[in-house]
Amino acid sequence: MTDYYHICIAITVGLFVGFFIGIIKSIIKKRSYSEKEILNTRRLLNKFAAIFKYITFLLLTLGLIWCSFFLVLGIVIPSRADYANNISELIVSVLTVISIIFAFVEFLRRTDNK
Repeated sequence: MTDYYHICIAITVGLFVGFFIGIIKSIIKKRSYSEKEILNTRRLLNKFAAIFKYITFLLLTLGLIWCSFFLVLGIVIPSRADYANNISELIVSVLTVISIIFAFVEFLRRTDNK
């Protein structure tokens, strides 16, 4: 477990260092994009958002099905209630992250159209 902790610390430090180097780089070097590059990026983002929408709805539907299964499992077999609750919480937390990512992609897609 300590190895995993050290890996998480190293990744966190790497993300912070990369984030600050990226900020410094963006301040020093301003890049201008051509209209064609902007249009191609917007088109690619729209295609990705359309595919990601269906993937998100699929995963949310599967999450609903399995959370209801574990709810019934906890009711029918009370000795498995803790297990069912923990698995349901895990499913909901993963689906929350997926929903946040989907909302961010939609935000990017809609702000690009303005």
